[in-house]
Amino acid sequence: MLLSIFAAEGPNGPQLASDINEVIWGSIAFFVVVGLLIWKAGPAIVKALNGRTERIQREFDEAQAARLAAEQSLSATSSDVPDIGEESARIKAEAEQTATRLRVDTAARAKAEAEAMRERAANDIQNQTAKALSDLREEISSLTRSSTEALVNDKLDAGSQAGLIDSYISSLEGA
Repeated sequence: MLLSIFAAEGPNGPQLASDINEVIWGSIAFFVVVGLLIWKAGPAIVKALNGRTERIQREFDEAQAARLAAEQSLSATSSDVPDIGEESARIKAEAEQTATRLRVDTAARAKAEAEAMRERAANDIQNQTAKALSDLREEISSLTRSSTEALVNDKLDAGSQAGLIDSYISSLEGA
């Protein structure tokens, strides 16, 4: 197969035309067409390539300007932002102060509430004691009255008892 490619079929081989004049005139026509393309289309191609180069250069310059503006903005912003370590230390100190203040306030409030509870308890104890003494006096008075009545009823005769009842009724009417 390889031998068939290089096998000479004509005077110029299998790839070339058999007539050398055809090769010469074909080559001249090729170079004329290429020359016309270079002469007529060449300036347009060069203009398009130059335009593209200028557009790319302009976009590159705009990108550079935008990059510089972004870097300036970044440096301005980073100078406005406080140091993170300092800010963290400030926040921690503030939190510690707040915690200390809350501890003190909570302790004072708890102490005041405890004192108020002690006062209420003392008042309740005093009131309960007074009530218990009053109830005890009433109970003693009632027991004394009932025991006195029992003694008096045993010792009184019917006439004395009627006199006592009449005097009690008259004292009620006067009241």
